[in-house]
Amino acid sequence: MRNNEKPAAVPQRMLKRFFAVFALLVTSSTLLADSKAGGTSLEKVLKEISARQKKVSTLEADFVQEKELALLAKPEISSGTFLYSKPNNVLWTYTQPKPVTMLIAKGMMTTYYPQLQKAEKVEVKRFEAQIFKYMGAASGAIDELGKYFDFRFVENRKEPVYTLELTPKTKTVAKRVKRIKIWIDRTSFLTTRFEYVEGDGDLTRYTFKNLKVNQPIQASRFTLSLPAAVKVETMKVN
Repeated sequence: MRNNEKPAAVPQRMLKRFFAVFALLVTSSTLLADSKAGGTSLEKVLKEISARQKKVSTLEADFVQEKELALLAKPEISSGTFLYSKPNNVLWTYTQPKPVTMLIAKGMMTTYYPQLQKAEKVEVKRFEAQIFKYMGAASGAIDELGKYFDFRFVENRKEPVYTLELTPKTKTVAKRVKRIKIWIDRTSFLTTRFEYVEGDGDLTRYTFKNLKVNQPIQASRFTLSLPAAVKVETMKVN
């Protein structure tokens, strides 16, 4: 395994986007508490969400990622698996169409591209602390997003999900994110789907299936052994 001597730079915006996707998956259900929709049924939902979120120690799911970009005639579709183990281990494994592994453990994020025999490492501890604190405090995520977005809660009794729509409060935020939409399962109270539209109109959508909560996940799954021939590049946030 070879390392470059001079660290390359990774855009801070890209890194924060990765953490934002993770945070939305695990904590987005708690955002419903900021909805102005009234009613006993919603209060019951909020209590259930809050109680279950506090008990999440592990989370595992299959995912499909869809990207609709202005420069592409067809959506770009990827799929794989997601793992989370409290307090701060995360593993995204893309299997199709090209294998890519993104691991967060011990304050480092490693992205491995097997077909390119290449890996990138970046220290993410300062971002990690900010995001993971929301895992144990529902109000943290609510307060933070509430600074930048208005919330709209939608309940259709014929649908198996609750829907939450977030729209920017200011033009400055809208330049980066035009809209966020989250679907939450009525039975499990887990996020099953979410999408966000960036300022340029590009859309990214995640759909999650086979969600497993608090099932044992071996610690060894959050380790990444790179082959000797892999070129490792150390990145830094600019």
